Amino acid sequence: MFRKLLFLVALAFGNLAVAQPDTTKVFGDYDVHYSVLNSTFISPTVAQTYGIVRGKDRALINIAVRQRLERGETRAKKSMVSGSSSDLIHSAPLNFTEIVEQDAIYYIAELRFNNKELRTFTISIQPDANIAPYTLKFNKTLYFN
Repeated sequence: MFRKLLFLVALAFGNLAVAQPDTTKVFGDYDVHYSVLNSTFISPTVAQTYGIVRGKDRALINIAVRQRLERGETRAKKSMVSGSSSDLIHSAPLNFTEIVEQDAIYYIAELRFNNKELRTFTISIQPDANIAPYTLKFNKTLYFN
């Protein structure tokens, strides 16, 4: 079932990547991939299994960190990930859950939103305890599905 969740999340994020101009940010030797999607893209069964609340007003934020190696290869990198999301008036923390499977590591957080709401996401990513965290900041308008 765990693989099914990751497959569905990857599939949904893959579909969104077509609509988004750039969902990767480079920090030093690390590529940070990020996406936001409506929680209704996740099946009810998978959502129930993992405690994800589905709804037209709920989104999932996905962060994945890849370390660049020699010869152009990359590998998933465990990281400390935290962040917040804000609109014009309110700010709310994002509580990320780490999901590890074979060669993939994802950090997923849930968020409630209003239709046609512009949200600013500020994410702190620290792939190495010996370096300062990187800050990823992006805006996304969210819509009911």
